[in-house]
Amino acid sequence: MISVFLNFTVYPAFAGADEDVYKLPTPTYAKRFWGDLKELPVKPFHWSTKQWLLAGGILGASFSAFIIDDSIRQHYRDHRSGLLTDVSTFTTHFGDYKMQMPIILSIWTLAVATNSSKLHKMAGDAAEASVIAAGLITPLLVMISGRDLPSADEHAMKFEPFTSDRYAYPSGHTTAAFALATVLDQNLRDTFGYWQTPLLYAIAAGTAHSRIYDHTHYLSDVILGAGIGWAVGYWISNKPRGETKTTLIFPTPNGIALAYRF
Repeated sequence: MISVFLNFTVYPAFAGADEDVYKLPTPTYAKRFWGDLKELPVKPFHWSTKQWLLAGGILGASFSAFIIDDSIRQHYRDHRSGLLTDVSTFTTHFGDYKMQMPIILSIWTLAVATNSSKLHKMAGDAAEASVIAAGLITPLLVMISGRDLPSADEHAMKFEPFTSDRYAYPSGHTTAAFALATVLDQNLRDTFGYWQTPLLYAIAAGTAHSRIYDHTHYLSDVILGAGIGWAVGYWISNKPRGETKTTLIFPTPNGIALAYRF
């Protein structure tokens, strides 16, 4: 008589992310985008103490800058230089859709050409972070705050909530610049470490400085914009994606093993 014994053993197994979740413009990517949008309004309720302290620090720095906003505006009116003007002309467009769209499209095109999952993720993260940070959050805060641009020659502390054509607080260009810089930096760290970090954030900081130098924003505007862009870019880049659950059955020397992929 031959007896057969089956020894069932359960093993955890981890599945890689579904790469379509990063690929523009797949239905899976659209589903991911919609899921993040639904999560966004309630996300602060799930922040850790560290995240709340960080948010408080950004707001505190922005609010503190109200005190010197007018004096900094006056300083840049009285002190102009050819070098700063040239630098401002170059860096300001890093926060403009006219430069951001070609950058993101170039990354996506290269991803398609090389079938690189890393580049697909970078392009997908950059597109989503840009839309959420600079296309949704900042415009909403701009509408709520109702602060006019420095070029209007109003007092820096004049706010008229829900008034049209008042676009100062926070800075949309700065938001977009820091969102893109953060996404690129976070996605490149696995390959290059921190070598690209100073360059990317220097360009984003140059965008923020250009907005003050060109009298299109106050210091407090760019501080809040930078914080929003960085926070959204970091969240989008580091959020786990495409988790799947799968049951695997395979033979072992002792019988049959059962593995769950999740």
